[in-house]
Amino acid sequence: MKKRIFVCALAQESNSFNPIPMGMDSFHPHSTAVSGYENAIGARAVLESEDVEAIYGITMRSNSGAPLAREVVDYFFEDTLGGIKKAGRLDGVLLLLHGATMSEDSDDVCGDLCELVRKTVGEETVISAAFDLHANITEKVAKNLDYICGYWEYPHIDQKKTGERAARMLCDHLFGKKRRTARAAIPMIAPAHAYTTTVGALKALNERAQAMIGEGRIADYTVFQVQPWLDNPLAESAVVVIADDERTAIEAANELALENFNNRKELQGKPLFSVEEVIEKALANKSGKPIILVDSADSVGAGSTGDSAAVLEALLPYADRLRAATMVRDAFAVGKAFEVGVGNSAEFTLGATISKKLSRPVSFTAKVRSLHTGDFYIRGPIAAGDKSSTGKTAVLEIGKLLVRVSEYVGAVFDTNYYNSFGISIENCDLVGVKACTSFRACYEAVAGEICNTSTAGAACPDLFALPYERLPKPTYPFEEISERDIKAARIYR
Repeated sequence: MKKRIFVCALAQESNSFNPIPMGMDSFHPHSTAVSGYENAIGARAVLESEDVEAIYGITMRSNSGAPLAREVVDYFFEDTLGGIKKAGRLDGVLLLLHGATMSEDSDDVCGDLCELVRKTVGEETVISAAFDLHANITEKVAKNLDYICGYWEYPHIDQKKTGERAARMLCDHLFGKKRRTARAAIPMIAPAHAYTTTVGALKALNERAQAMIGEGRIADYTVFQVQPWLDNPLAESAVVVIADDERTAIEAANELALENFNNRKELQGKPLFSVEEVIEKALANKSGKPIILVDSADSVGAGSTGDSAAVLEALLPYADRLRAATMVRDAFAVGKAFEVGVGNSAEFTLGATISKKLSRPVSFTAKVRSLHTGDFYIRGPIAAGDKSSTGKTAVLEIGKLLVRVSEYVGAVFDTNYYNSFGISIENCDLVGVKACTSFRACYEAVAGEICNTSTAGAACPDLFALPYERLPKPTYPFEEISERDIKAARIYR
């Protein structure tokens, strides 16, 4: 008799400082079938290679943003639990989640989901889950899942592989290879712009963990650097290790957790540049490659609104001197550009159309250089070849300054976000990018220098500038911590 597995997905990263609630409309038209989700593509490949029957439930995906409205959680939970009950006999459940998801009612939406699924399927059914590297892996999550797998890479270039790993752990268990999962936790957060797994401390930590897998000591691991814009009493970073026996899983998790704790200062990153400092670098730039101004505070990928015109405002006085490109989300300005028409000039007011508290509007005269549907194909390596859409899009020209204005924010991390719309970043002195670290996978090869910049927004990179009220104490970097504050690894199931 074939093993039967239920699969569903909820992928939303919450930001406590984004004031715009995320209702059902936030999941349309961005929601896709399970088959179109990178984690699920990897999971499906494994499930199709095994003698199992997969029953696919609902997938809900959105951009990062504010905590979810009650209606979204209720809809997903009811559909998922109803689908599980309707499916009948199940041997396993595979959950494809982000993991840093809050709602107006809960600090731990994914923990709530895992608990409800566990109560529905019982203690003997195996539950495995795939998560983002920035997930908040709470005790409630660990108590209800048999296997926990998260992204290894940042930038996130291994979503598909993570789905494969989570599905593999589940299938191995169903066919006789049972393993144990240990979780350790560290009370710390770090700004997402400040670290990457391609260099430095996290690269070394990943290599150490990969060596453990290569030696056969462990089967899987994840070092979860919790999303830092969760003003949440449950927020903490975690290390999860999967091994063949309990003792090994616990020992390895404790070792990796200690090393991650020792990295805590490096993970806070180097001092941020001011916008003016980056502009001065661009004016003096002779490399032939653009200076990248990282406006991570307004990164939709980190839960901000994408509608800040602060960088644009700073660039306007240099419009005749500096070949620069920047981006703003503003449906009203796009509508006006379509009315004005290509080649014509008009007065525009840009910015602060979504969140009026995080930024302010900026007014200027510009020529409409081009108009677009907003569709483009991603260069990669992240999601290479996938189609992205930003809705109606206009390119405005102010001297040498080009402003990409769109209704929505799509794959902002990709160089084709500019290049596909006639903005050649290779010919720019300065390029503004509203992302934290994902953009590095595509931009590092073409950048003269990448400058993490101090700007305001819901994903502000200066954590001390944000109004945290609910973080547990101690939480580094707001309070110093010691090895004694590390929560030792435990097997929860």
